[in-house]
Amino acid sequence: MLPAWNRAEHYRDLAEECRRLAKTSFSTQMRHRFWRMAEYYSTLAEAEGVEHASLRRLAASTAPTTVRPLKTNRPMQLI
Repeated sequence: MLPAWNRAEHYRDLAEECRRLAKTSFSTQMRHRFWRMAEYYSTLAEAEGVEHASLRRLAASTAPTTVRPLKTNRPMQLI
Protein backbone atom coordinates (compact mmCIF):
# COMPACT_ATOMS: atom_id res chain seq x y z
CA MET A 1 0.00 0.00 0.00
CA LEU A 2 1.21 3.50 -0.80
CA PRO A 3 2.09 5.92 1.99
CA ALA A 4 -0.51 8.64 2.63
CA TRP A 5 1.45 11.37 0.85
CA ASN A 6 1.89 9.24 -2.29
CA ARG A 7 -1.78 8.23 -2.23
CA ALA A 8 -2.88 11.87 -2.01
CA GLU A 9 -0.61 12.80 -4.90
CA HIS A 10 -1.83 9.82 -6.91
CA TYR A 11 -5.48 10.80 -6.33
CA ARG A 12 -4.73 14.40 -7.36
CA ASP A 13 -3.17 13.12 -10.58
CA LEU A 14 -6.20 10.94 -11.28
CA ALA A 15 -8.55 13.86 -10.62
CA GLU A 16 -6.57 16.04 -13.03
CA GLU A 17 -6.69 13.33 -15.70
CA CYS A 18 -10.46 12.92 -15.25
CA ARG A 19 -10.95 16.68 -15.60
CA ARG A 20 -8.91 16.64 -18.80
CA LEU A 21 -11.00 13.75 -20.15
CA ALA A 22 -14.21 15.55 -19.18
CA LYS A 23 -13.15 18.63 -21.14
CA THR A 24 -12.33 16.61 -24.26
CA SER A 25 -15.27 14.14 -24.23
CA PHE A 26 -17.84 14.45 -26.97
CA SER A 27 -20.59 12.71 -25.03
CA THR A 28 -22.43 14.67 -22.36
CA GLN A 29 -22.91 11.50 -20.36
CA MET A 30 -19.16 10.77 -20.36
CA ARG A 31 -18.37 14.40 -19.52
CA HIS A 32 -20.58 14.19 -16.43
CA ARG A 33 -19.14 10.83 -15.47
CA PHE A 34 -15.54 12.11 -15.69
CA TRP A 35 -16.45 15.25 -13.69
CA ARG A 36 -17.96 13.09 -10.94
CA MET A 37 -14.86 10.87 -10.93
CA ALA A 38 -12.64 13.97 -10.69
CA GLU A 39 -14.66 15.23 -7.72
CA TYR A 40 -14.41 11.82 -6.07
CA TYR A 41 -10.63 11.61 -6.53
CA SER A 42 -10.22 15.20 -5.31
CA THR A 43 -12.13 14.30 -2.15
CA LEU A 44 -9.92 11.25 -1.61
CA ALA A 45 -6.77 13.33 -2.15
CA GLU A 46 -7.99 15.92 0.34
CA ALA A 47 -8.78 13.23 2.92
CA GLU A 48 -5.36 11.60 2.49
CA GLY A 49 -3.67 14.99 2.68
CA VAL A 50 -5.44 15.81 5.95
CA GLU A 51 -4.49 12.40 7.34
CA HIS A 52 -0.88 12.96 6.32
CA ALA A 53 -0.81 16.44 7.85
CA SER A 54 -2.26 15.20 11.14
CA LEU A 55 0.32 12.40 11.28
CA ARG A 56 3.07 14.92 10.61
CA ARG A 57 1.77 17.19 13.40
CA LEU A 58 1.64 14.22 15.77
CA ALA A 59 5.20 13.24 14.93
CA ALA A 60 6.37 16.83 15.39
CA SER A 61 4.67 17.08 18.78
CA THR A 62 6.31 13.91 20.09
CA ALA A 63 9.79 14.59 18.71
CA PRO A 64 12.13 16.70 20.83
CA THR A 65 12.58 20.15 19.35
CA THR A 66 15.89 20.88 21.05
CA VAL A 67 18.62 18.75 22.47
CA ARG A 68 20.12 20.00 25.70
CA PRO A 69 23.58 18.92 26.74
CA LEU A 70 23.81 16.62 29.69
CA LYS A 71 24.89 18.51 32.80
CA THR A 72 27.83 17.01 34.63
CA ASN A 73 29.96 18.18 37.51
CA ARG A 74 33.17 17.00 35.89
CA PRO A 75 35.21 19.30 33.66
CA MET A 76 35.43 18.26 30.01
CA GLN A 77 38.57 16.36 29.04
CA LEU A 78 40.26 17.21 25.77
CA ILE A 79 41.88 14.34 23.96
